[in-house]
Amino acid sequence: MENYRSTIRRIFQILPIIGFSLFFILAIYAYRHGIFQSTDSLQVFIQQFGQYAVLIFILLQIIQVIIPILPGGISSVVGMLMFSTGWGLVYSYIGLVIGEALGFLLVRYYGVNFVQLILSPKKYQKFDQLLTAHTQNIRRFLIWTLILPFAPDDLVCLVAGLTKMSFREYMRIILILKPWSVGIYGLMMLYLFRKAQGL
Repeated sequence: MENYRSTIRRIFQILPIIGFSLFFILAIYAYRHGIFQSTDSLQVFIQQFGQYAVLIFILLQIIQVIIPILPGGISSVVGMLMFSTGWGLVYSYIGLVIGEALGFLLVRYYGVNFVQLILSPKKYQKFDQLLTAHTQNIRRFLIWTLILPFAPDDLVCLVAGLTKMSFREYMRIILILKPWSVGIYGLMMLYLFRKAQGL
């Protein structure tokens, strides 16, 4: 009986990893074929999943936090164009919060090696500078990066994973301030997109 339970636990531990890996491969394939280069191509890509389009969009947002495969803001704009402004922001919030939680836990577990794996040398240098400068005041710095649009909040979330900040405190800040961050950033990007399109 104990062996059976142990096997079930292992299966439940492995399944999310397999799912995440398969989706990551799909995301890399899409990236290499230029699907993420414009809002139109990204919408077509997501729409082909039919009733699962919302789930795919949320998964993209999760991946985007940990591995930035999309040009800045394009995913939020696509979400609002596809699902309406309100629901697009809600789905973005869900995906980004899950992504921020996973990013924090992965960095806490795997340390700097994980950060070096997912960031380009240029972004890692910026990450290292933030870590050096803000380890002691990470709580205040995280709050400010979530309040200010276009601040590097994803990088700061990775930095937080290497500090003494507890996961509970981290998630409390994320859950409270991320709606503001997602809303302001998303609406600004949508406005700029429509301006560029002459709408």
